[in-house]
Amino acid sequence: MRLPGGLITAGQLRALARLAAEMGDGRAELTSRANVQLRALPAGAAAPLTAGLAAAGLLPSLDHDRVRNILASPLAGLDGGPGLTPVVAALDAGLCARPRLAQLSGRFLFAIDDGRGDVARLGADIVATLQAGAASVNGLAVTAPAVVTLMLAFAEAFLDDRAAHGSAAWRIADLPGGADRIRATVARQLDLVPAIPVPAATSAPAATRPVGIIGRHGVLLAPLGRLAAAQLDWLADQVRGRPARITPWRGVVLPDLADPPATLRAAADLGFGVDARSPWLRVTACAGQPGCASALADVQADAASFARRWPGRIVHLSGCARHCGRPAATEIDVTASSEGYQIARV
Repeated sequence: MRLPGGLITAGQLRALARLAAEMGDGRAELTSRANVQLRALPAGAAAPLTAGLAAAGLLPSLDHDRVRNILASPLAGLDGGPGLTPVVAALDAGLCARPRLAQLSGRFLFAIDDGRGDVARLGADIVATLQAGAASVNGLAVTAPAVVTLMLAFAEAFLDDRAAHGSAAWRIADLPGGADRIRATVARQLDLVPAIPVPAATSAPAATRPVGIIGRHGVLLAPLGRLAAAQLDWLADQVRGRPARITPWRGVVLPDLADPPATLRAAADLGFGVDARSPWLRVTACAGQPGCASALADVQADAASFARRWPGRIVHLSGCARHCGRPAATEIDVTASSEGYQIARV
């Protein structure tokens, strides 16, 4: 389920809890794109699941669902800087309103950053940065009200460029020279000047991943990105007006808490990570055995012990060589094989 900007309401959290309990394995998985997955669905789940997601407002367009991949700085507007929720909503609506953009692949990624660099450096195809008095999209300076228009123009230009070169590329980086060519095309179409250097795509360091109490807001870590239905219901109880926000590092931001210390104590009792000492800040794992037929080990059971071997490093465990769900920020890559775990430093 795509959650543009990671935004999710109390009602949507409850809907996911119910659907996970009734149709899945009782858990929801947070992804590195701040989306949510349900697993272990039965063969006949498609129709009732689709109806349940649509009723909860989680499926506004069947045609565009796979392309609604929009990251946003999770703390934007909460600890200073501009709020990004209206921009996220406008971009999502713009995507769904353009039939042609349904041709984008499910890998194509948008990012809206508030200047702190937490999502701008996660390898998105189209990156917007909004700060007080300045905005840019993929290196083109623009006024803040025009950001969404420019992001959609980049998406359209990618489809044009891909067609012109007879390519089936999923992402801008898959087109040789595509990034510069597409930027020049958009600049010419909209009469803009490339005035901002475009940084190389790097992963966001752990320093940009706060956890615990931030002002009157709480940032919690889901163990291995997995939340039981009871935890989802508890999160829904904590939402007070503004939606919760799923983070690309598999956490949950709860804005405007009535009693942040008490909430964090309760969260810790429920198994959430609540401070920087938590292994869940820096370790992830794929489904592994027994949930995946390709997996060669129960990587979820082994994940916490591996995290303790490399304190302060970002560790990912894969049950096989496909490396499903491996974050771009991975520093220690642990892969199960027929002969045991293989370890590589990235």
